[in-house]
Amino acid sequence: MKEGEKNNHIFKIVFSLAFMLIIIYYFLGKNPDSVIRDLKLVDYRFVILSFIFGGWAYVNRGLRWIVLIDALGYKSSKLNSVAAVSVGYLTNLFIPRAGEISRCTALNQVEKVPVDKLFGTILVERVIDFSMLIIIMLISVLLKSGEIIRSFNEYQKIEREPSNTKFIILGSILFIGLLIYLFRNKIKKNPFYNKVKQFIEGLKEGFTSIKKIKNKTSFWLHTFSIWAMYFLMTYICFQCIEETSHLTISDGLFLLFLGGIGMAIPTPGGIGSYHLMVMIGLVALQIPNGFVSIEKYNEYNPAMLFPIIIWFAQSLVAIVMGSIGMLVLFLSKKKSNVAS
Repeated sequence: MKEGEKNNHIFKIVFSLAFMLIIIYYFLGKNPDSVIRDLKLVDYRFVILSFIFGGWAYVNRGLRWIVLIDALGYKSSKLNSVAAVSVGYLTNLFIPRAGEISRCTALNQVEKVPVDKLFGTILVERVIDFSMLIIIMLISVLLKSGEIIRSFNEYQKIEREPSNTKFIILGSILFIGLLIYLFRNKIKKNPFYNKVKQFIEGLKEGFTSIKKIKNKTSFWLHTFSIWAMYFLMTYICFQCIEETSHLTISDGLFLLFLGGIGMAIPTPGGIGSYHLMVMIGLVALQIPNGFVSIEKYNEYNPAMLFPIIIWFAQSLVAIVMGSIGMLVLFLSKKKSNVAS
């Protein structure tokens, strides 16, 4: 790794850790006793169900990965593939974005599939997952536009009808579009523009490579199952506390989208960023938020409690499945060495 790349990598890690600590302190650090108190009110039977759905999503990811590896002309056992995926998620809990590296290297050690080829399959997965998140975003915005606008108006304390806000948003979009058109030549010279262009080209390349997949039916079934499990992980936890038990399927999709953004922010395991994004979504859904004023930090705060519940279930899945995955890969490698 070059010196500049190394420094950039260190900066990203330091920044992500600092961002995580700031959010944790702001939302949890001022009164951790109240959080511990509120956790006693949770119905953990639904947390266990959320854990099961999360574990099944790992299995689906591992099985889908085999389809992609097979398209490259290589083979991998189902058990090792699922184990490597689990190890990747466990790694992400501690080091942001390191899970993809550990996942590929872990499978390479037991299945001898070239690491660069495995990274190519990760690109395809990124394209698909990004596309699914965009679809969920569009559905969520369509179904929850009223709540989003109402929350925006309340936050800004604007006494307007929701229709006025829509016109303001539309006008802003058109104005930004006009600026982009007028300054398009300067924008094209900006390094950020090149990064966006490369990203879009990567998406095109990823979709093109899907044509090479032999078992497309299996690939798409696992893909939809993965996101169905992600949704159920969130939806089932609505029953953990009384304040969220009335939320609907569309609410679950809305929070799944916001949670996906939170997890995409490079913090270890989405700590802080995930909580913040889901909490914002819950406030938009009119779930009580105890952070209205500094005097209310001791009050019950379901809008903060709920993302803690979800994050706990997700982290538990990563720890349990990742630990089992490490053991499976260790035994598989040991068996392979004995055989050779």
